[in-house]
Amino acid sequence: MKLLIIGDLHGQKPNIHFDKFDAIISVGDICDTDFIRKIQFRQIAKKMKNPEYEFSPWYEVLGRRNAKQKIDKSLLKARRIVEYLASFNVPVYIVPGNSDIDTEPMSRWDFMKHDFFGGLLFELENVKNVHAKIADLGEFRMIGYGYSYGPEYPQTNEDKKFFSREELSSKMKEYQHTLTEMDGLFRKAKKPVIFISHNVPYNTPIDKIEAKSSPRHGFHYGSLVAREMVDKYKPTVCIGGHMHEHYRKIILGKTTCIAAGFGSNANTLLETEGGKVKRVRFFKN
Repeated sequence: MKLLIIGDLHGQKPNIHFDKFDAIISVGDICDTDFIRKIQFRQIAKKMKNPEYEFSPWYEVLGRRNAKQKIDKSLLKARRIVEYLASFNVPVYIVPGNSDIDTEPMSRWDFMKHDFFGGLLFELENVKNVHAKIADLGEFRMIGYGYSYGPEYPQTNEDKKFFSREELSSKMKEYQHTLTEMDGLFRKAKKPVIFISHNVPYNTPIDKIEAKSSPRHGFHYGSLVAREMVDKYKPTVCIGGHMHEHYRKIILGKTTCIAAGFGSNANTLLETEGGKVKRVRFFKN
């Protein structure tokens, strides 16, 4: 079996450099939301200088009209990308990334309560959102875990100071709930597993932030949940994105971990045989 892996796109239509693949895997971050990232980076920088600084939702920073315009433009680009992936007439398996616009049910603005990601996949029958789900894929079972943008619970004192004691307690409960949910999925898998996690496993060579422009330069910022699932259940493959600086594979125990990279040319071809990895090819120019 041959699986085409698409990295983080952020609004860029992918250039497909491989042919004859049986399915497509997307690690998410399809939406062009760099405007959100810039707001978040500015707020993190302010919080680092002043612990009393209070974060504001990115859409309220932009204002109602500006936020809606940017959301509509981003979703239009993302829909065209998903339609393009669907046009290859093979199954497309996808998890939402942290930069894919998410519903905000507690927002005071009605347009922020929409199921944005569900709308992107609407009526595309061969495109499946596998977040928190199991899917059959021939000799494998596929398990998805989306949205993660960093350690689900802060791992450093620098990050812990961003939250109150109550907020840290809430984060721990949410982290434990997610672990329980993913545990249940892995226990149900009766075949070798391909694990699609938007973020790569924590504390590995592929989760260290190298961009000097990032407020978290030098930190490991992978997913604790992904790392725990890899260590505990040893899936055949763990495919992640999010960390734009990394575009390669590592071996973690018995698992081949693939960092899917960033941009329109970040294509990877995963070839399997007999429930095992046969070859991983990265397109590089």
